[in-house]
Amino acid sequence: MKKKLLLNILVLGLGLALQAQSGNRYIIPLEDAQLDFGIKMNAVFAMDDRAPLSANPHFQAMWNLVKLGASLEALLQGMDAPMSELEMGEAFGRNGYNKTVAAFYLRYSFGESSDLALQPQVLELGVGPGYFKEGGSGANVYLDYRYSILRTPYSAGGGSIDRAFDYEVFLGLRAGMDWSFQRNESEAGFFQFLTNELERIALENEFTATQLIALQDLAEDSRVLLPEDVGGRSFHVGPTAGVRLSRKLFSHGRVFAQGQVFYDLMDLGQGRSGEENQRSQHHIALQLGLEFAIGGEGQRAGPSFY
Repeated sequence: MKKKLLLNILVLGLGLALQAQSGNRYIIPLEDAQLDFGIKMNAVFAMDDRAPLSANPHFQAMWNLVKLGASLEALLQGMDAPMSELEMGEAFGRNGYNKTVAAFYLRYSFGESSDLALQPQVLELGVGPGYFKEGGSGANVYLDYRYSILRTPYSAGGGSIDRAFDYEVFLGLRAGMDWSFQRNESEAGFFQFLTNELERIALENEFTATQLIALQDLAEDSRVLLPEDVGGRSFHVGPTAGVRLSRKLFSHGRVFAQGQVFYDLMDLGQGRSGEENQRSQHHIALQLGLEFAIGGEGQRAGPSFY
């Protein structure tokens, strides 16, 4: 159902865009602005998707239960020494892995009084599969504002001639929501870490094999405290910066390559006691895409284009 919906969006968008590929005719006439519909492939490299044990109350509940069982076993051994504490600053996750996903977007550019120039300001609304999707389903929705601090210089006269390639260097701000930023905690390494700690504790306290197995069974039973997913429905906001190279195709079409860095400011609030484990969405994205101008300075596309 979701694949069919995405396909319908693509077909509709391309159909509308192709209607306007003639001279200065657009589906939506605009003044000093341009509206593009596009699709891009994102190769997203996570810069930090890990989280410390201290940010995970579920793990702490498991550890307290297992620690109680281990303390009882120690008392049965005639030992009253306190159990070793875990290093709660230990972080788990898969730092640095990448996902390649497709995203559909609308790009509204403005700020220049002439349609000969690349517009310096951009608002872009996009939707695609979650960047850090790890099982389950969902989508990543974002809204970007970008300002080009450097771009291909166009002007009147000879300066209006199209270049083979256009460049833009930009700074901006992103806000978005990811409904599929999920990770099973046992897969992320939390449970394996607990198992290793049990073996260490058993060795330090000279537990018998039977006592170790009893603790491992207790840990397995406490596994129900771990939720299926962590960090889902993650809101993110922060600054972006990047470079974009593009080449004009047809009347109003462009292909482009873009590199972009995003820093998630929401990560600054993570790690306090009692908070859920939510990993940051800092990332570097390399993108290839195709876009069509469906709005711009000119006339409205007529019925002959349907």
